[in-house]
Amino acid sequence: MRKVLKKLTVVTIVMSMMLTMAGCGAVPSSAGGGTEEAAKDEGKYKVLFVCRNRADTFAARLATAFQQYADDTYADEFDFDIQDAQADSDKENQIIEQAVAAGYDCIIVQPNDSDSQTPYVKSAVEAGVKVITTNAGIRDIEGASWIDADPYEQGKVIANLAVENAPENARVVIMSCNPGNLHTESRLQAYNDIFVAERTDCEILAQKICTKADSATFMETMEDWVQAYGKIDVCLTIGDDLAKACYEVVKDDPTFSETQYYAVDANPDALLRIKLGTQTATVMQDTTELAQKNLDAAHKLLTGEEEVIEETIETILITQENVDKYIEYYMEQGALTQEEYDAALK
Repeated sequence: MRKVLKKLTVVTIVMSMMLTMAGCGAVPSSAGGGTEEAAKDEGKYKVLFVCRNRADTFAARLATAFQQYADDTYADEFDFDIQDAQADSDKENQIIEQAVAAGYDCIIVQPNDSDSQTPYVKSAVEAGVKVITTNAGIRDIEGASWIDADPYEQGKVIANLAVENAPENARVVIMSCNPGNLHTESRLQAYNDIFVAERTDCEILAQKICTKADSATFMETMEDWVQAYGKIDVCLTIGDDLAKACYEVVKDDPTFSETQYYAVDANPDALLRIKLGTQTATVMQDTTELAQKNLDAAHKLLTGEEEVIEETIETILITQENVDKYIEYYMEQGALTQEEYDAALK
């Protein structure tokens, strides 16, 4: 009787595994989803986007753009999921591992810390999964793809503008976050290489890499700087959320009425602040373009059209001179409404 039960148990487990793999579009020969033909024949491709942190405005916009494009373009071909790593590298690594085990055919990773995610991306590639890294792309993993902006170039165009615009003998603070992230580190490097090196007349009051990437931390940092140094002429930040936090701290203090705020991301509310004159500039990395290029790349990789894809998107500087163009673009996308625009300008 025990032998019969044992045989039945083994048969049940094997049948369960076969059904699970069939439902995932996988085949037994590959933990990553098998051949393209088998995956396509047995069902939709399983595609996962691992979002760095949906509490971050840009990352949240990117996740929304992914979902919209997946629904609009690949609903018949992809079973598409999004998981939030919540700015936790260990959690992100765990999500990647679990996605491989669950039979995802393609994993698109938005790294929280590129160094931390690298061995897990390598492991997924070795398991046969198609992996794309984006925002920030990890560019030195054999067999993996990346689609990204050029973060140093983003920092460079902001730094060059600040070199031109910062008043003589300006008192400057520089704020970054997410240590280990290629984008934040590259933008910060550009600020130091260009602005700090060229504007030797300016006084760099403070430079900080915030280990927590949230508005409360950014505002607390700015509050500390205001208390310690008083007037600040220029806030060089690596992201719109940081620039916004700096502005919110001092917006009611006339001492800071001429303060310049520089950032990257081109969040919709940042464009409104530029329109109003309460932010100096930002750099656009188009979330719609990023989502489209990533999901189109996933399709090409899964169908065998391409083996590896490496692509850079455009860097666009936005100031008061051209902000209306991009406000209109966001309205067309639905990222910004007429009501939001009207309310901001009241």
